[in-house]
Amino acid sequence: MTNPLLAQLKELEAQYTWSSLKTNGHEWRWLDTQSQGSPIVLLPGSVGDGAMFVKTMLSLGNQRRLIALTYPADPNPDTLADGLAQVMEHLNLTQAAIVGSSFAAYWAQHFALRHPDKVRALVIGNGFTDGSDLADNPLFDRAHVEGISSEALHAQWLERIQSASASDLAAFQEHMLRHRQSPENLHARFLGVVRSSACPELPVPSEHITVLDCEDDPLIPKAARTRLHERYKNATHITLQSGGHYPHILNPQEYEAALLRCTN
Repeated sequence: MTNPLLAQLKELEAQYTWSSLKTNGHEWRWLDTQSQGSPIVLLPGSVGDGAMFVKTMLSLGNQRRLIALTYPADPNPDTLADGLAQVMEHLNLTQAAIVGSSFAAYWAQHFALRHPDKVRALVIGNGFTDGSDLADNPLFDRAHVEGISSEALHAQWLERIQSASASDLAAFQEHMLRHRQSPENLHARFLGVVRSSACPELPVPSEHITVLDCEDDPLIPKAARTRLHERYKNATHITLQSGGHYPHILNPQEYEAALLRCTN
């Protein structure tokens, strides 16, 4: 039976063409719906490329300009932030709503810190404050992530996904790892997570910031979600009861409604 997410991926890439730009020797790639309205930049977490937002792109792409980005193998949040700024300049985007998931929700805060004039809204989705929030999870043990080779980490994650309960999401993640995400890219993102430190206070009004999370997120503990809420206590807080770590895939209707609400 065909995985519906893979069928949707094929549909997405039939509608929109990947574009790319090299900045400081690193390649950025993106899909752009080029619709009218204020642009929304979508940044995936550690596993997968910009097409992890396949459902969002297909659902909202005709009514909002959505740009789903694949960012390069660089764990440094500041260089990722500056690279995104260059992509936005290339696309003639003076401002955009920046929507990050997981690791990208972390470094998107650094984008807002370094380029606040480019941020119309910031959505910190299924994110964390710093690496200590995830340190109790063996998957994010710093010594392990820093000591393992990129190829071994990639193989480890493939094995982990293959041994998980069968689901459309797991099959989609496996496809991403096998065919679309290099070991170096995956490793860089995990290094970025385990080395992360809390972002300084943002020069962005609180009313332009949304913290979005899920009650059933298996990767971000309740204590970490609470800590992030407290850090942005004057921001908008949206907690979905379901959606796990990938609400854009597992609870798309509520995620998309929240996205429209906090980026309008």
